[in-house]
Amino acid sequence: MTIRPLGAACAAAALLLIAGCEEQTSGTAAPQSSAVPSTSEAPATSTTQASASPPATTASEATTPAAGGAVAHTPEGAASVMEQYHHALGEKDLETVCRITGPAFDGGMKECRQLTPMQFGMLSADDVKKLKATRVDRAKLQSKGPDKVVVPPGAIAPQIAMMAAQPKTFTMAWQGGTWVIVD
Repeated sequence: MTIRPLGAACAAAALLLIAGCEEQTSGTAAPQSSAVPSTSEAPATSTTQASASPPATTASEATTPAAGGAVAHTPEGAASVMEQYHHALGEKDLETVCRITGPAFDGGMKECRQLTPMQFGMLSADDVKKLKATRVDRAKLQSKGPDKVVVPPGAIAPQIAMMAAQPKTFTMAWQGGTWVIVD
């Protein structure tokens, strides 16, 4: 089994756990089409932002997943999904973690479901606490076109020990009406 480097702390745990990892060429993992649940931090425009500039998201740029809530087809939407991923990792929520990271695994969802529980076992109580509090600094995101966002390690805080020891960059892609981690 191989996974391509997923980036940041949580993926670093999987990489440390699995010897012989190698980078995958793009396009070999099937995109997952599961819905992303809503979060308390759904991208929104405040009244001060609205008066300064028009909203970044239009009705055609966001989708409403079956579970409710909208995932914006914007870098802010990607940041919200990245936060969901870290919070789900802290909650040890296998389905949410794999829905977001499944495309990064050579074996897709099946391989994610096999490897992620090992990752959960590597988390300390302090790691879990930090993961549940993770926030992504939207100003540090790097938009690489309409369907790709890069999340550098410095955009994620707080960092767990594995993240600080082996900083990784997440690459997120817009697939199936939501943001997923692809590298």
